[in-house]
Parts: sequence; C-alpha cells; structure tokens
Amino acid sequence: MINKIIILLFFYYFFFIDICNSQIIITDVSNVNSYSQYPVNTTSNTCNFNFKLYFQTNVTYIYISLSINETYTNGTNLQDGQNFLFSFTVINQGLGDHSLNATYFVTITPTDKLIQSFIINYSCQDIDYKSMKYNIIQKNNLKSINQDLGIYGYIQFQGLSNQINNLIYSCLPSCNIVPMDEYLNLFLVSSEKGFQNQNSTIYIFYLEGGVTNNITIEFPFNSSYYNVDESNSNIVIYPNESTNIIEFGYGCSPLYSITINKTNGGGGGGGDYEPFIQVSNGSYVLYPQIIIPIYQNDKTVTYLGQLYGSSNYLIYSQFDNNLVKIYETPTLSITILEQQYMVVDTIQVSYFFSNNQTLFNSTMFTANFSSTTQVDFFPTIFSFGLFSKNIQWPFGFESGNNFKYSQTISFPTFKYSYDSSVLFNILNVYSFSVAFQNFISVSSFSTLLNFESFHLFSDNYLFRIKVKTNGNGAFIGLGDVNKIALRYESMIDSESNINDNQLVFETVVDTFDNVFNDVIVFDSLGISNRFKVGEYFTSNPLSKIDNFYNNNYNKFFINNITFLSNGNNEVIDVTNKSIENIIYFTYDSDDGSFIDDERPIGFMLMDPVTLAKNRNDNNNNNNNNNNNNNNNNNNNNNNQYLDSTKTLRYSTWNSTISMYQIIFTIPSNTRAGHIPYRFHIGSNLSPLDSDFLPISAQLFIKSSNFDGYGPIFSNIEKFNSTTSIEFGWKFTIDDPINGFDYGDIIVRGEMDSSIYKFHLTTDNLVNGDRFNGDYQININISSKCASQNYIITEVKLYDTQGISCYFSVSESFSVGGSSVGGSGGGGINNPFINYLSDSSINKLYKKCNGLNDGIDSSPPTLSWFNVTKTVESNGGDQILKFDFQAIDNDSGLKDSQYPIVYIETVEFQQLECESSILSKTETSANYTCTINLPAGFAYTSDILFSVYGFINNGGYYSGFSSDSLMNLNFIYSLTNIELIRKIEILRVGQITSLGGKLWVIGKGFNLNTQTVYVKYYGDSNFTSQAIIQSTVYSSAMIIDGIKPTDKQFIIKVVDNQTNQKSNELTVYPIVSKFFIPTTDSSSSSSSSSSPIVTNKPQTCLGNPVCGGANQGYCSPTGCVCYQPWIGNDCNSQVIIIPQPSINTSQPLTELPIIDNNDSSKYLFKSLISIVSLRELDFNSNEINLYRFDKWIYTPINNVKSKYFTSIQSGDPKSINPLTTNITVTLEWFNQTTIIQFANNNITMNPSSIKYTIEITEYKFINQLNSLQLVMSALFESSSSSSSNSKDVCSLKEFGDTSNGDNSNFFKIQIDNHSLYGRFIKRAIIDSKVSSIENQLLDSEMKSIQTSSISQSFIGITIPNYKKSILIDPDFSVLINSKSISNQDNGSVCESSNKSKLSSAQLAGIIIGSVGFFVVIIISIVYTIMKKKKDQILENKLKFINKK
Repeated sequence: MINKIIILLFFYYFFFIDICNSQIIITDVSNVNSYSQYPVNTTSNTCNFNFKLYFQTNVTYIYISLSINETYTNGTNLQDGQNFLFSFTVINQGLGDHSLNATYFVTITPTDKLIQSFIINYSCQDIDYKSMKYNIIQKNNLKSINQDLGIYGYIQFQGLSNQINNLIYSCLPSCNIVPMDEYLNLFLVSSEKGFQNQNSTIYIFYLEGGVTNNITIEFPFNSSYYNVDESNSNIVIYPNESTNIIEFGYGCSPLYSITINKTNGGGGGGGDYEPFIQVSNGSYVLYPQIIIPIYQNDKTVTYLGQLYGSSNYLIYSQFDNNLVKIYETPTLSITILEQQYMVVDTIQVSYFFSNNQTLFNSTMFTANFSSTTQVDFFPTIFSFGLFSKNIQWPFGFESGNNFKYSQTISFPTFKYSYDSSVLFNILNVYSFSVAFQNFISVSSFSTLLNFESFHLFSDNYLFRIKVKTNGNGAFIGLGDVNKIALRYESMIDSESNINDNQLVFETVVDTFDNVFNDVIVFDSLGISNRFKVGEYFTSNPLSKIDNFYNNNYNKFFINNITFLSNGNNEVIDVTNKSIENIIYFTYDSDDGSFIDDERPIGFMLMDPVTLAKNRNDNNNNNNNNNNNNNNNNNNNNNNQYLDSTKTLRYSTWNSTISMYQIIFTIPSNTRAGHIPYRFHIGSNLSPLDSDFLPISAQLFIKSSNFDGYGPIFSNIEKFNSTTSIEFGWKFTIDDPINGFDYGDIIVRGEMDSSIYKFHLTTDNLVNGDRFNGDYQININISSKCASQNYIITEVKLYDTQGISCYFSVSESFSVGGSSVGGSGGGGINNPFINYLSDSSINKLYKKCNGLNDGIDSSPPTLSWFNVTKTVESNGGDQILKFDFQAIDNDSGLKDSQYPIVYIETVEFQQLECESSILSKTETSANYTCTINLPAGFAYTSDILFSVYGFINNGGYYSGFSSDSLMNLNFIYSLTNIELIRKIEILRVGQITSLGGKLWVIGKGFNLNTQTVYVKYYGDSNFTSQAIIQSTVYSSAMIIDGIKPTDKQFIIKVVDNQTNQKSNELTVYPIVSKFFIPTTDSSSSSSSSSSPIVTNKPQTCLGNPVCGGANQGYCSPTGCVCYQPWIGNDCNSQVIIIPQPSINTSQPLTELPIIDNNDSSKYLFKSLISIVSLRELDFNSNEINLYRFDKWIYTPINNVKSKYFTSIQSGDPKSINPLTTNITVTLEWFNQTTIIQFANNNITMNPSSIKYTIEITEYKFINQLNSLQLVMSALFESSSSSSSNSKDVCSLKEFGDTSNGDNSNFFKIQIDNHSLYGRFIKRAIIDSKVSSIENQLLDSEMKSIQTSSISQSFIGITIPNYKKSILIDPDFSVLINSKSISNQDNGSVCESSNKSKLSSAQLAGIIIGSVGFFVVIIISIVYTIMKKKKDQILENKLKFINKK
C-alpha cells in the first residue's frame, strides 16, 4: 500500500519541452485527495480518479489530444488562448497501486507536433473495516427542533484516511442513511417517526476476498413521548358544528386542538416531552402528523394540528408504547380552495422597434388577450429567458371587471438578441414567441476574469467580480438572477476599463439568507455563462471560484457549553418578561484551529416565540435584506435596517476566559422546559442542533403562560345598512396572554378589485383592551355604485411578542412552518379559526340601486398623462414625477382608489409608483406620484411607462399599457438615462446598545473624500464619526466609536468635495440588560475630557495564588476572578440573600444575614448610608457642610427606588444661594448583570445594591474648591450583643481593584464574612467622563472599630464643575475562605476561652457593592444595632455550616 504518492513529472512541478524554440509548462492542479481513493461504494473493489492538468505554452497550436492507457471519461475542459485545462476521470481501477501512462500530442502545424509522455501514480485503497471505528451521535429525548424528521441521529466513521464514497447497507427496522459531510465521513441516520423505543440494526456490506461480509451496528432510536389517552386529553375540531366545509382561505383546511392535562399521566414525567399523534382516514396513515404547541400553563398544554381532504378521521396517541384511539371525527366533506387559472383566447402580439427618438436601445412588444375566468387575486407569473416575475393586479388589466376582462401588457427588451425569437410564458400555461428584428451571432461569450470574496462580519461577504464582455454588456447573477443581479449600479468605475470591455462589480451578500452555488454572467443579447462555486472558470490565468462557505468545520467540535443563567441551577422565569442570557462555549479542533478566529459562529434559539419573531422579520423585510443589489426593487427608502431584530446572533471571543460568548434574549411567555437552539458554522446548510448536545448543555426555563399563537377573531359582526353607503365589520380581537399589538386587513371588491387597507392598533379600540378588544373597519362608497361582494382577502394580526395569525385568499402557506412552535403562517395560524364553518364570514354583499345593479360597463378614460424628470444637485437622485387625469362621465371615479404607474426596463426590472389624488369631481380625478430612480436603473436601455387601476363607480376598471399611451400620444418612454453615481446606505450590521463598531453596507463609499455623520436620539445636529481606514470598500465600511445607547440613531455619509449626501438611515441597536442607560440624558453622549486614571498593576495575592486554577488567574494587572469568586485574591464569594426591605425615609440600605434557625435574628448585618456633602478648599479643608434631614421617596419598580433632597449652596452669608438637587437611585440586582457607566463595563454581582447619585449645579465659593460626598458603611456581627462569643476579629481594607474596572474597593471583614464596596474612579461630570478620587476618612471621622463592629467613611471627591455630576457606587455581601485572626495585620480581635474554628469549617461571605457611596449616621446605626439582642454564636455557626 502506498502511503505517500509520487507523481512523476507533475505534482506541482513543471516540465519543459524545447522544440523549435517553443515551450510548454505542465502543472498538475488535481485535488490533493485525487491520488488516493476508496472504492466507489463499500461492496465495490474499483475506484475512480479525477485529474486536472494545466498546460501553458508560448506558441499557437491547432489542438491538443490525449492518449491514456486506461479507460477514462472527459470532464470540463477550459481553453483560453495558448493555455489549456484538461480534466478527465480514470474509471474502474482495481484495488492496489497504479501508474497512469499518458501521452499528450500538441499539434503546432500540420507537420509539427510536440509529443510528451508522463506517469501519474495513484492508489485504490481498500477500507480497513476491522480497524475502522465509528461514533454514534444520538439525539437526546427532549423536545426536538426537527419533529418532521422523525427519529434520527448520526454515525461518524473514524480512523480513515479517505472519504467513504457510498454506503451499501440495510436496516431492520427500515431506516435511511445519507451522507452529511464528505470531509468528516458523517452520515445522517433517520427512521420514520415512531413512538416505540427500539434499536435499528444496520448492516454495512463490504467485500473481503471476493466475499460479501457486513459490519453490524446497533443504532439506538430512543424516543420519549408523553402518555396521552382519553382520560387526560380533550380534542376540539374547528369547525366543530359542521361536516360540510368550504375553504375560504388558501390552505385553511379544518384544524383540531388537543389539550393535555400534564399533571395526570406521564411517560417521562410530563415536563419536557411531546405527545405522539397519528391520524388515519381509515384507509391510510398520514405520516408524520405534526402538531404545534400554542398554549401552556402549569397544568395543561394545547396543540394544534390540521386535517386535509374529505374523510372521517381517527386520531391516535401513544400510551405506554401502544397506540390508543382518542377521537373520531364524523365524515368531513371539505371543498378545497384552489387557484383558478385564467382561460384566455388568442394572444395577439405587436411590436414597436427602436426609432432613435422614443426608443433608442430597446424594442417594445405588447401582448393582448381576453378572459372570462374570474380573477381570484392570485399573482400572475411572467417569465422570459432567465428572468421571471410575480405581478399583482392591476398590472395588465386594460378594461372590464373581474368576471370578463381584457389584458394588455407591454414590456421592453434589448434592441439586439442572439436568437430570432425567445419564448414568453404566462403562468407557465400560456406562451408566445417574442420576435427580434435585430439578432446577431457572436463568436465569444462574456466571461468571468476574476472572483474575489472577503469575509466582513457574521455571514456577510463582499464579492468583487471582474468580467470580460463580448461587446454587448455583461452583468452578474449570484445564484438566482431574480434575487441577486449586479448591473451598472454595482460597477466600480475606478477599476473598470470600458474601452477594453472589462468591468468590475462589487456587492455584499448575507450568505445565511442567500446561499448560492452558481455565478452567472449574462449580457444584453440574452446569452448566459454559468460558473460553479469551487470550480475553475478560466485557464488564462488559471483561476477558480473558491468555496467561501468553508463548510469543512466540524460542528461537533463545539464543546464546554455553559450559560450565564440556566434553569438547571437557578430559575429563569420568563412569565410576562424577556430575559437576557449569555452562552459560552469552545471550539476544540484536533489541530487547534479556529480558535480566536475572526469568523463568528451563529446562534439561534429555536423556541416557538423566537421562530415566529424571526419569520415575521423575514416576511416584512424580504426585499430590503435579501436583494439590495437587484434593480427589481425600488431602493428609494430611508427606512430602518430591521436585520438587527433578527434572532440570529453571532459569537465574540472572550480572551479573558478563552471562550466564545453570545448574548441572546429568551422571549417573554415562551414555552417552559427545555429551549432548543442551533449553532451555525460557515453557512446555514449544516447546523448543530441542541438535540445532539448533552443535558449539561441544555437551557431550561420556567414560564407560567406560554403563548405561541397570534391574535384571533373571537367575534365578528357585519354591518350593512340598506339606506346607507357605509358598511363593514366589527371584530373582537382576542389574545389573552401577550395581548394584541397591531394588525393589517385588506378588503377587495369582488367585481372591480377595489382595495381598502386598514391598519389597526390599540389606538383604534372601540371597547375593551389589548387582551380582548373590539375594533371596527368602515368602508364608504358613493351612492352611485355597483352591487358586489366585498371580501376580506388578507389579515395579519400580531401580538406584542411578534407572533402572528395570518389569512389570505391567494397565498399558500407552509403548514406550521417549523415543527417547533409553528412558525408558519395561515393554515394552522388562522385568525378565523373560530369561523371555519362559515365561508361567507369574510364576504359582505353591498346591494346598490340603479339599472342593472348600478353596473357601468364603460370604463374610465385617460385625459392626459405627463412625466417630468429632475436631478437633485447634492444627492444625485433622478426624480420622476407623474401627473395625470382620468374621466368617467357615466358613473364617476370610485373614491379612495389609487392607480399605479409602472416604470419598467428590460429583464422585468419594474418599479411601482402608487398615486395620490390631488383633486376629484363627480366625473374626473387628478392624480400625482413621485419616485426616485435607483442608481443604474435602465442605463444602456430604455424605460417604459404604463398606468393601471382606474375604477369607476359602476364596477368596471381600466388601465393603459405603454403601447396604449403611445397610441394616445402621451409620454410612454424615457431614453438616454444617465448613470449618476450616488452615495447610498442600504443596511447595517448588528450593533448592541454597548456601541462600538458598526458595519455599513451601501454604494459609492470613498474614504478619501467622505465623512460619516451620526445623530443620536435627542440630538438636534449630526456629529462626524470615525471611519476605520483599513476597512473601507466601495460597498462596505466600518465606522468606529458609536456611543452606547439604547435608542435609535441616524447615520448619513457626505462627500466633502462634491457635497453629495447619502440617504439617512435609522439604526436600531439590539438592547440588552447588560447595558443599563444612565439616568442623565446627556450621559449617552459623554466623552472623555481629560486622561482617565487607570489602576496600577496589583500583586497577585492568595495561597494558592488567586484562589487556584478554578477560582481565578494571575494577570499583569493582578488577580482576575472567575464567577462567582471575587476580591483581590479570589477567595471570596458573593452571598445570595433576599432583597432587603425598602427604607422610605432615606437612602439607607440594611443587608442582613439571617439566622437559619430563627428568622427574627441576624448573624451579620450591614448598614449603608449617605452622611453629608462637603465643600473643600484646595488644601482639603472643609468650607461648607450639608447634612440631609429630609428625603422625598419615589418607588420606580420592585427593584428600584428614588430619593430626592435639596440644599442651598454657596456662601452661607449670601442672600442669593443656589438650590442644588441631590437625587439618589437605589437598584437591587438579583442576578449577574453587565452595565456600562462612564464608558466602562461593570459587572454587577447578584444580591448587590447600586447607588446612582446625581447632583445638579453647585455654587462654589471658590473655583479652586471641590465637592466631597461622604458615605458610611457599617458591618456588625451578632456576637457584639452576645455574651457567649468566641474569638472574633475584624479587619478593614481599602485599595485598587485588579479586574480591569479601574475602581477602589473597601472591605470590612468580621470573622469570615465581609461587607464589600466598589467605588469607580470616574464620573460623568458636565456630560463628560472625568476622573474622581475616593478617600478613606476613618481617622478624620473617628469611625467605630471593634472585633464585632466595624465602620468606614468614604469620601468621593469631585473636582469643580458647572452643571451636573453623576456617580455610581455599589455594594454586596461576601463569604471568605479564611477567617480573620490576630495574625492578620491591622486586625482587631477579642479573645475568649473557646477554641478557634479552622477555616475549613467556615464559609466566606462578602457583601459587594459596586460604584455607589454608602453613608450612615453613626448614632442611628448604633441604636438600630443595639435592638438585636440574645443571639448566640453557636446559632451563627450552624447557619454557616448549612450554607
């Protein structure tokens, strides 16, 4: 067996032949795994080998031929000038080592040939099945992300040197095995969804000595389902009173709900398992039957399923590994709503060719046809060559009504074509040939010269593509040309050479949403050239499109998954509130790669609420996010970039703990128990689901009210007066848990397609509230009208969590969308769920008076149609303004109907301009609309105009194609469109409320001449923003220094030379609890005015140092502790204590540690208070002293309170003192939270109290004076009032922190418990971040210190200021690993006859407070403490030992 293959003459070496002064260079460019292969399948003994050889020569040759001594097949060959890439596959090679003898014949002239023979060595290796190992990756038994896959898992074969090509196998019971990752020898094993726990025996067949043997693998298909029978379930059929059902919405067939009592029965205890439901119609089983959870509380959970077709249905469930029938429906007769394809008569086609006046570069063709098939509001699909488009009414409808109409459509094509005719399709049913007057043949295609990809952020790549045109233009399609097409708007002028027919395009694509495997180069003749990702595309120079997806990552290398908070060890309750969390993990590759890589890993929760939110974001913003470079979209918008609200989050590298981390949000009222989630590496094609992760890596939550269903109509009433022209519907919208947020309803006229749109919010409430409220939609029509039905054709209702119910008469739905939580619309998520038996509930017939029910069969006419074009000087926008008038002398024009002007160019690039009514009379109406042409739109072609959607009061409509406008002598086209380069901002990357760097995607960026400006919320002006110079492209750049904010902000770009301005785009940051905005509105825009003090490096303390490897590590700045450890030696832990009671008299906090045996007694307690405010001169002498006698208390919420007082500042003798306000906000933190203060990230520990202190303008006596706020902290042990005490010691410490937060700390320790306070060395002074000084004032203030009571005074000194100051200290309680003894320097001890306890018998408790000042009046403290009597040390020790 050959382990190292030697390729004679080739393997990336060059061979030179010199005959008649000619030279050939031959390079082997075969894949590295081409020379060693396993057989084509496991029962074969032959292999196939693919080789690629690259020839370069300096002479012109006639042709090259190849002679090989083995059987081979030709692959894709490339020839460009004198360079040639030859690809071939040698087939049916037996086991063993082989040598390929090949001879190339290069014919230079009929008489001169270059002949060269060569040898390639390769090996067909047999799989060593006896030493091969395999790893079964089994799904856990919790709620699955992919219910519709049934039972599944993975097999990964290990110890192999090559890839297994094809498994020959059998399974008992049956299963399917498909390859998932060829590089990893990873195979997906799946079985039909079943309820029984059973193994599948897999037989892998292989040949050995000509005899077929097998490897037997027992693959466990374990599944756990909740036991359900008739005793603990209730089934309701929708509709429940009807057996004859007519669908009135597309895909809206009958539903059934199953409500299960989860406290009765079990099969796995209930909590996190689903029921197994199977539905039969008596003759066959519907497999699989997916049910969607929609509601859940502590006792019951409700699911929804859907029934299809007419039948009587039997519903079964799993109970103790048996199927039991739990319900039988009556025979249901269901009439399915299907699209009615129009039946047309003969299609007539006419042409108008280029006349160098109204059409320069295009040909216009017009098709006309008639139909009597009723319009059913489905879109019409047109296709022509590579391109297709779905177009809604009114486009093309020239005259008539929805029961009998004619259509006339005009489209432009390029002036020239490579063929004499091209087929045009309508609905993929009707077609006709479009003839070309000018068709030409070409000798070469436009082709690809270079393809570069650059990873920017998340899954966004920048692509720069260079093409060579054949003189007829060249454009780029990435995958589907209807989604991403790059034309002149994406061309980089500075890098293109039009004279040499070389063009360079640039764009940014989010490859998570837009996976493409082809790059298409197409031209104006209709010729296209397709290139595969990963394949070579040219031989001069030899180049290929590298696989930028990088799918070689092993997703199973993701390990060590933990969460900041998890329901396994603490309660995460999302009842009526969302919770922020952080996931941490490593990527442990075999070779250590991918660590601290710039390529992030994507993370997405897969719970029902998150999936619904993600679906709604995608539906609402599909055009903006997926197709920013396709001129089929009108990019004339200043709308926000909503991608930041998507649920997909990306990792960042935490260098402190050497792990990846991702901040994410668990949504309110999602489903209790285990939350599925998913990792994405490289692309969205092969994710890692939490189904395959251990229990330790699962996320668990509590939720008392799961709401996975959108708002619904609980009551509907029609109102339709026979004497009034007003009619409509009254709805009761019901959403009892999350509450209704907003909705959109569309009503259409069945005869005339008139459109009425309604947007509902709680502002439209008639009665009730958002949980159960009444709404009304009214339609007013003219007294002259045509009798017809008015139909609700579309409904979208959203709750406050973004979950929707959706109905449409013309749009198909995925049933449930996703198997977890039902993220699909319509179908199951139907707002009409209570009215499925009433197919007329969405219809209202309006009877009109007059002859023939008021029908007016003479459609409106067009009086005039004007178009004006203007170009803005500072933005480069090309503005088209349309003004036109329509007349209907018989019945008049219908109110509130707005015709649409269509702006079209070649390849179905179409813009819509909906008009508004300027004025209206009984018989006429004047309309106008304005639209901004996207950059590059219709450049080198022409634009056609058409207008449709005029409706009269008699039920008839009209429209005018480009051909009709031309025949009426109106403006119908626009030629010689300029290519005006604009600066455009299309979208941005995600940014959190912490601020920092922001990716901006757009067009026309130029570092040398442009400035980015930002306007923050509340600001009146824009301010310039820094650009990272090394990361600026024409279509992407990074701006740096975005300030922390939880509010939206606006960005724009200005060219300093031309004064050209981009559009303004609003950015919405992802707001996280790990950023808490300060109470000062000006602080959001604070900046440093002077150098900020940072702590000096500290000595790493402790034995072991920093508590050892599990508690912290020694950094250059000192000890950095792992949570929950804290302190300068990492030997203390925060004690979790109940939230303290609120003092309503003053901002005083008492943090007691209660005796476990007697809750009325305390072991330790601390008191934190604000003592006074002092004005100091430059020598720190006290000039003025202010004590606080009275505070005004205001509760904010259950964890936050505010206190207010004021003083009269200035010279006491002055008759004009200044009122200075002091506001103190106290906030309690129940869990670890990251906040930002003064441009610094601060970690708040659980059970911490934070003081935020704001002081307004102070009248200093001298400008050299400063202000000092004095706080007091007192810590007391119960032994202070106990006669039965042991040796007790206390100790005070004050110094600098070492964890990077640049703060001072003080620590008062008694025995093994501590009060811990943190004082940040910076404040926000006059809206700028400035340094402050924290001082220990114990000697000056004569603080108390005994062995059991210790007190400290801390002075926070603020320099002279003008307007305001904001400071932010905090405190907590700690338990220490070591008690204080008389051996500790500075300790104060009291001896007794009792022996000392060892440190191993004690637990250490620290009370920590970060960034606030704690003050207490000594007399008050002493009085309070003396009230605690008769508490003994033994009780305290019992409490500690229990901890």
